[in-house]
Amino acid sequence: MRVLIVAHPVPKDIKKIITLKDDDYVIAVDQAVLDLYKQRIKIDLAVGDFDSLKNEGILTQLHVIRLKPEKDVTDTYQALVEARKLNPEEILMIGGIGGDRIEHFVVHLMHFNEFKNLKILNDNSEIFMIEEGIKEISFDGYISVFAYPEATIKLEGFKYPLESYQLTQFDPLGISNERVKEKAQIHVLKGRVLVICSHRDR
Repeated sequence: MRVLIVAHPVPKDIKKIITLKDDDYVIAVDQAVLDLYKQRIKIDLAVGDFDSLKNEGILTQLHVIRLKPEKDVTDTYQALVEARKLNPEEILMIGGIGGDRIEHFVVHLMHFNEFKNLKILNDNSEIFMIEEGIKEISFDGYISVFAYPEATIKLEGFKYPLESYQLTQFDPLGISNERVKEKAQIHVLKGRVLVICSHRDR
């Protein structure tokens, strides 16, 4: 079972990004409720303080966890906590990249430290974590690998290969690589990395 957390800014057509399944559990974060209504996607849970939602009437038929405007965690973090309670195989955050509040996106990247099965998707990008092991990559676009916070990595099948490279937290060497074989491989020999895949022409 997957949990989908939909956060602002919400992609215009979620169904073009991901194929929805009947058993997906969908959590709308704050004003994303309105976007999901417009896209006719069912909502299982709405989480937020809803201070930016102009018409709260749309909440009346939903299961809602209402948070106080002044709190120690973000609406999205609370949605992640609720998702974890369901023990899903995967947590997919749809949206939450960019927008006017760039600091929220920075915090979303921090969440990978706690939620290992998290993946973030929007129209142009997907972000996920790889811990020690081997990950095959078939993505056709730019592939960036960042230490989280330190890692020893090997890259095979990439335009810019690496062999047992010590990648540190603020080392940008892993940015904008490209796959040159049908399937490339990221070997995390030690530590963990954050991978950001971006399409070329969207």
